[in-house]
Amino acid sequence: MAAAKVGHLERTATEPRDKFLPGQWLDVYVPGVSKAGGYTITSPPSKARPSSSSASDGAGYVELAVQKSPDPPAAWLWQDPDAITYAELQVRVGGSFVWPPPGVNIRGPPLRRAVFVAGGVGINPLASMLSSLAEGGGGSGGEGKKPAVPFEVRVLYSLKDDSNSSHSSNNDDDSNGGSGRQADRLLFVSRIARIFQEGRLAGGLQLFLTGGEGADGAVPLPEGGEAVPFRARRMTVDDVAAAVGDAAERRFAVVYVCGVPTMTDEFVQKLTDPQQGLGMEPHRVLCEKWW
Repeated sequence: MAAAKVGHLERTATEPRDKFLPGQWLDVYVPGVSKAGGYTITSPPSKARPSSSSASDGAGYVELAVQKSPDPPAAWLWQDPDAITYAELQVRVGGSFVWPPPGVNIRGPPLRRAVFVAGGVGINPLASMLSSLAEGGGGSGGEGKKPAVPFEVRVLYSLKDDSNSSHSSNNDDDSNGGSGRQADRLLFVSRIARIFQEGRLAGGLQLFLTGGEGADGAVPLPEGGEAVPFRARRMTVDDVAAAVGDAAERRFAVVYVCGVPTMTDEFVQKLTDPQQGLGMEPHRVLCEKWW
């Protein structure tokens, strides 16, 4: 959405507290700028409700994915926090790429698998969906506890490798191929990985790192935890097909695909084509394109 990209960086807004669905975005009008900026909401809806446990002052908040750029709305939001805190913003919620999947009754016949496929910043709306699912109406998962939802969740996430970044150049740790890769430098990887490792969702996260060096490996999480496995290549249609499962499983699955048009078009075609693809019902395959 934002063409000028300076790393995967985010800012947090504490308004509004309107209702929204996981996966939606906000049109944000900032003071002195007539053009709205459109930013994906990456936090779950529950965080927008005031709560004594959501923040030290009990205020709800909405987390937005705002790439740093000269675009006027983004540039305004990227000012020093002291300069814009408590400023009044006008916002409008939009978007139909949401959870729960429109047109699919996830309770009957029961949903067995949800597959989330992301390319690059296509992970943004999926982050809200996954966080919301992990809450499961209050379920906490964890050791000895059931996951928050009764179906399996699989996440396939392709993004650029950071192994050659300046952050990595002085790291001599060979445990992840000598690359110095760290999950907290890969957008939302730590957050999503911990959802699965803490047992809040059943399933797993598979990373595909592109543009780097070396073979397949694993990315360590900050503050411990099991390293996240990755494949050192692009994600393919066959990877998605394997995650969806066989013909019997597909009938009770939904797939969300978010990324650049070339990726989404290819994957959706493969998933829904009844002759040369998997033949999934079109309403069970949802997609959103990013340019």
